[in-house]
Amino acid sequence: MSVNSVPDKVVNYNVYNEGEQLVGVSGEVSLPKMEAMTETISGAGIAGEFESPTPGHFGSMTIEIPFRTLIDQSFSLMVPEAKTLILRANQQSFDISGGTFNQRALKITLKVIPKSLELGTLGVSKPTDTKNTLEVLYIKVVENGSTLLELDKLNFIYIVNDTDVFADIKDNI
Repeated sequence: MSVNSVPDKVVNYNVYNEGEQLVGVSGEVSLPKMEAMTETISGAGIAGEFESPTPGHFGSMTIEIPFRTLIDQSFSLMVPEAKTLILRANQQSFDISGGTFNQRALKITLKVIPKSLELGTLGVSKPTDTKNTLEVLYIKVVENGSTLLELDKLNFIYIVNDTDVFADIKDNI
């Protein structure tokens, strides 16, 4: 995306489980919050305290997948094993100088394990609003073929904007 582009919106998206489209996904998928693990630093010569983040180390991360109704795919996500989810989206931006809309491909790949299933509610002529919450062990965000983020908690991988943040750490250990 160029400097003269204004990010606009996600035009549409799909969610895939092991290559097969999840049917019945509704509304918005809540993407994980990445909160760094920190240590409070204080002591002589420091005016107060601050939280020092540990590079590439994050607390628990979850993703929420909403379904319109109770369907088998919600229950298959609860099988206690790792699964791969792929979110494919089209993002739109507005090119100020050209006066045109540009479309960009977004792909988010996740390895997840089940954490909870909210069955929802039963009501006449209403969706159940079922929701799966899944723990994220791996996430990779690619926009137009460029890796913006890759975090693999179990394989000690943390890449941001094609830079291996762990390179020096791996060399040292």
